Amino acid sequence: MTKVDTLGRTQHKYALVDCNSFYASCEKVFRPDLSHLPVVVLSNNDGCVVAGSKEAKKLGLKMGTPFFKVKNIIHKHQVSVFSSNYALYASLSKRVMSILKEYAHAIEVYSIDEAFLDLTATENSEEIGQLIRHRIWEETGIPVAVGIGTTKTLAKLANHVAKKDDRFNGVCEFENYYKDKQYIAHWSVDELWGIGRQHTLSLKEYNVRTIGSFMDLPEGKIKNQWHIPVWRIYKELQGVRCNEFSAKVAAKKGIGTARTFSKPVNDWDKLKEIFSGFVALVAEKLRKQNSCTQRISVFVSTDKHREQHPYYGSKSIKLDIPTDDTALLIKVAIPLLKSIFFEKHNYKKAGIYIMDITPNYSRQLSIENYCSEEILTRRSKLLDTLDKLNRKMGKNTVVFGSQRIESRNAFDMKQEHKSAGFTTKIDELLSVR
Repeated sequence: MTKVDTLGRTQHKYALVDCNSFYASCEKVFRPDLSHLPVVVLSNNDGCVVAGSKEAKKLGLKMGTPFFKVKNIIHKHQVSVFSSNYALYASLSKRVMSILKEYAHAIEVYSIDEAFLDLTATENSEEIGQLIRHRIWEETGIPVAVGIGTTKTLAKLANHVAKKDDRFNGVCEFENYYKDKQYIAHWSVDELWGIGRQHTLSLKEYNVRTIGSFMDLPEGKIKNQWHIPVWRIYKELQGVRCNEFSAKVAAKKGIGTARTFSKPVNDWDKLKEIFSGFVALVAEKLRKQNSCTQRISVFVSTDKHREQHPYYGSKSIKLDIPTDDTALLIKVAIPLLKSIFFEKHNYKKAGIYIMDITPNYSRQLSIENYCSEEILTRRSKLLDTLDKLNRKMGKNTVVFGSQRIESRNAFDMKQEHKSAGFTTKIDELLSVR
């Protein structure tokens, strides 16, 4: 039965399911010998530590630390190191999300490793939380924590407490701050969802360091000093819903991709081919969300540590007509790139960003660029077929001619510690004797 508050309003209930140390947990799924040992995962080109198991965190291995700075600790404590294996993480994420969809009438996927569930019409929510934890563990090997609350902010905070406080056995439920403050008043204010570094520093100027001292502030003071976003957090902790539940993923307002090369590039043909791949990638993302773009921005940069005079070049252009056509975008982007390319430089990084994104049904054609509905339909079917083939047969099965690269060494990331594609490549499936 759905609960109502004292004013007769529906009392909502949300669960946040968050995978524990997700990247590291994914690596442990197929390495049971590492189940209780420290594991870290590195960023692109094995540059920094981006994830670590709880055992690694206890050793002081912090996220964002350059890999070369912690090699001594890793060697001393025999920490297992993995390069980022995004295909594996995405595959296991899909499995987790498919299980979650069975427990709620609506789900909002918040990131690769966490999702909100609408449990408003669900009784015995804590028991449901435990069922979710056990089922995900049994079917995927990924440990999760479940936070439940009458608002999304409370659910997020409950999830944090469920991870840190063993009394809750991985599932924690909060109704409002005043009822549950014994568990949360002492937590640092920066643990609140939406309180960033600048707000934390500003709150400290008023001696507000904990959630308890934050909630002791007068409501008017919060609204006047820190304005609506912080006031909403304050109200959500009281159990008043301010953040709407959104089961539909919002279309992106900007899409981009950038890569740091394992080896510097100064050859125009090679850079052009790599860049065509970037364009194809963002164009596919556009079509996936049924959108078009009308502004393109490109950039290249050198390694500031290796060149005496580091160079960063960028340029953008607005299109006459919004488009999602890979061929047209390549035709526009390559001359842009050419205008900022100089052979004397060794380029370490390059990227593209597209903006002014609109729904594809709003596309308007100018008279001078007019083409028939028949041609547009044929182009659309061609691109749709290309996307379907690449999804079914594997990335880059079918590409445009300018994408084809004879040697991808410069583009390939440095991944000296990458695990196998246990769930994505047939020839890398785990063998069991």
